[in-house]
Amino acid sequence: MRICSNCGTQPEGDSKFCRNCGTRLEWTQEEANTWRLAPDTTRDPSPPYPTMPSRPANTAEPPQPTGPAYVPPAYASPAYYVPEPPVSRPAPGIGLGDWLNQGWRIYKEYWVEMSMGSLIGAFLSACTLGLLFGPTLLGLYRMAFKAMRGERPDVGDIFEWEGRFLPAVVTFFVYLVLFLALGGAAKGVGGVLSFAVGSFLTTGLALTMPLLLERRMDAGAAISEVARLIFSRNALMWWLVGLVFSIINLGGFVACFFGLFITFPWTVCAAAMAYRDVFRIDDPIRTLP
Repeated sequence: MRICSNCGTQPEGDSKFCRNCGTRLEWTQEEANTWRLAPDTTRDPSPPYPTMPSRPANTAEPPQPTGPAYVPPAYASPAYYVPEPPVSRPAPGIGLGDWLNQGWRIYKEYWVEMSMGSLIGAFLSACTLGLLFGPTLLGLYRMAFKAMRGERPDVGDIFEWEGRFLPAVVTFFVYLVLFLALGGAAKGVGGVLSFAVGSFLTTGLALTMPLLLERRMDAGAAISEVARLIFSRNALMWWLVGLVFSIINLGGFVACFFGLFITFPWTVCAAAMAYRDVFRIDDPIRTLP
């Protein structure tokens, strides 16, 4: 703002001289008034509560020995869930009824292949005077194991012996000789002995053949392994297994002979299930319902 320094008149526009007194105009700046407050003398400059000296730490020994730390009891509140201890339960029951039931399901699913394989095996065994009974029985077990693994068996599997031809022949003739020896002693007390031991021999043959195929054992080792299994535990159960297998096949033979081609592969499948539960098979990928 410009004002005249002589008379204090404010000029108009950009004039360089005052219109009132003619004095040359110059720029001046008005300062705003500054209000200064008087100091407050009523206030005490010292703080209302002076700083107290810090208390030294207590480093003295406790007057009495301290006890153990308090630990709350576990699950003291009813809001906590207390799990029950695990109860050991026996494994699902396995036995003759389960083996027959599951063996029948296998046979029913592949009854054409299993019955044709049994028919071919019986024909070849008759033509060779029993020489091929063991190897063809091995082939039937191979078909049953393939079905248990989820594969489809083929009639040609009856000839897939995997280099186990000789052990299968030897195993069958060992059991055949024992059967014939019992048959010759089937008089009086010998008849009771034949009836008792014959069921064990049926079970022994049914479990020895899978050992030859699955574990590739020789005849002597497989027979010893099965005998140890039968007579070390549950001998009565294994005797009953052999008796029932024999009765089923005898019923098939009586039923116009051709019923044997149903009952025999059925009992082979049931024996394969028994072998699975006792000795296990390699890499099963399906569990039958």
